[in-house]
This record gives sequence, structure tokens and C-alpha cells, in this order.
Amino acid sequence: MLTKLLKNEIKATGRIFLPLYGALLILTIVTKLALTFGAPDFFSDNVATNPFMEVVIGISFTLYFIAVVALSVMTLVMIIQRFYKNLFTDEGYLMFSLPVKTWELVISKLLVGLMWSAVCTLMFVVSFFILSLGSFTMMDLTQGISAAYTDYSNTFGASLNVLIFEIIIFGIVSTVASILMIYVSIAIGQLFNQHRIVASFGAYIVITIAIQIISSIVMAVFAISNLDTVISQGNDIQAMEMMHWIINVSTFLNVILCGAFYFATQYIMKNRLNLE
Repeated sequence: MLTKLLKNEIKATGRIFLPLYGALLILTIVTKLALTFGAPDFFSDNVATNPFMEVVIGISFTLYFIAVVALSVMTLVMIIQRFYKNLFTDEGYLMFSLPVKTWELVISKLLVGLMWSAVCTLMFVVSFFILSLGSFTMMDLTQGISAAYTDYSNTFGASLNVLIFEIIIFGIVSTVASILMIYVSIAIGQLFNQHRIVASFGAYIVITIAIQIISSIVMAVFAISNLDTVISQGNDIQAMEMMHWIINVSTFLNVILCGAFYFATQYIMKNRLNLE
């Protein structure tokens, strides 16, 4: 049943996101063409444009910026709207009458929200790459990446792949934690009989403040001794070890938050559901 939920969720949200992605690609190409014909040296220190092309480039960049912001906002809004509207409004009667378990409802929303967040990030990377075409060659890019790996290995005596892997894992886990924090805030808000949206927003703020306080205390308690060593000795390797430590501890804390938010959301939906 989880598979059917995922298919329905992707189909429902895809109707909104796919046109937005198409619009972003079109605006990216139009902006790139405007730069190519109007300011071929835009990414260098010598930028020469005529007044007409300046207007065209300005409009193109404005529309491009609007598309990027709209896509970012729409991704967040869709994550919130799909969870709240489908599960905690009148549509919730239909959703909870289906032969599915509560965890399947939560996981289906989470996976689709995570998927669109990843696709949104990928689209931004592709868009930036298209705009940057011509300012460097693939040979330059390959040589730059190779040089970065070599410099990192010579400086820290380790592979850059380890750091990249840790950053990717941290990004995935922190994104999941962010989505689940939205879910648990909405679930807490529906416990109130009135002003549920305001209550959800208030719950989100309280949770955010609590997390910031706790994480700051944890980081300060466990990092201060290592930080003193790094500062006093000025060792690059120790500084990088400190960086690895911060990333991994942050990932671990986010894993704990993911579990807490998930089980709290599922408990409320299963035992304290109030659709009135």
C-alpha cells in the first residue's frame, strides 16, 4: 500500500513541480542566450554591453531569480500543504479510512517531500552549470577537481571523498529532520480545537528555539577542549579533524531528532487525532 501512496503523492505533486522545473530551465536558457549575445565576457572583468542588451539581461536575470525563489518557496509550501491538507482537514477522513497504517501515511509524505527537495537542489545545480558554460571548459573543471583532491590529500593526508560523503549524509539527515519537524509541529497544532495553524506555527518556533539551545550547549561542552588545542597549535590536520567531528556529531543529533519527531508525529496521529 505504501507504493500506491507514493505513486499517488508523486502524481499529485508532479503536476505542480514539473511545469516549474520546465519554466526554470527555459528561463536559464534564455538568460544564458542573453549573456552569450549581449555580454560574452560577463563572467570576466571585461563586461561590454549595449543599453538594449543591458535591459534584456536585467529582465532575464530578474525573471530567473524570481523562478529560483518561487521554486524554493513552492517546495516548502507543498511539503506543508500536502501533509496538513491531506491528513488534518476534511480530506483526512478519507485518508484515514483507507486500509493503510499511520506510519505509511507519514513515510509516503516524507519520502516524496525529500525527493522533491533533492530534485529542486539538482535543478539549481544544473541551472547554475548552464549559466556558467563558456566561462570554463570541461578540461578546466576536471583539472580543478583533480587539483582539489591532490591538495586535500597532501594537506590532510586523507581522501576528500570522506569529507564529501559526510557532508552528503549530513545534508540528507538534516533535510529529513527539517521535514519531520514541520510534520510534528502540524500534528501538535491539530491538538487544539481552534487556531490550529497559529498553534502549529507556535510549536515550530518553540521546537526551533529548544533545538538551538540544546545543540549549542552540546557543541560547546564537547568541542571546547578540542578547539583550544587547535587554536593553540594551529595544526591544519587537527582543524580538519575538528571539522569532521562537528559534521558527524551534527548528523548524529539530527538522527536523534528524526526519530523523536517521527514517533511523536505517529503517536499523535494514531492516538490523539482530532479532525473536528
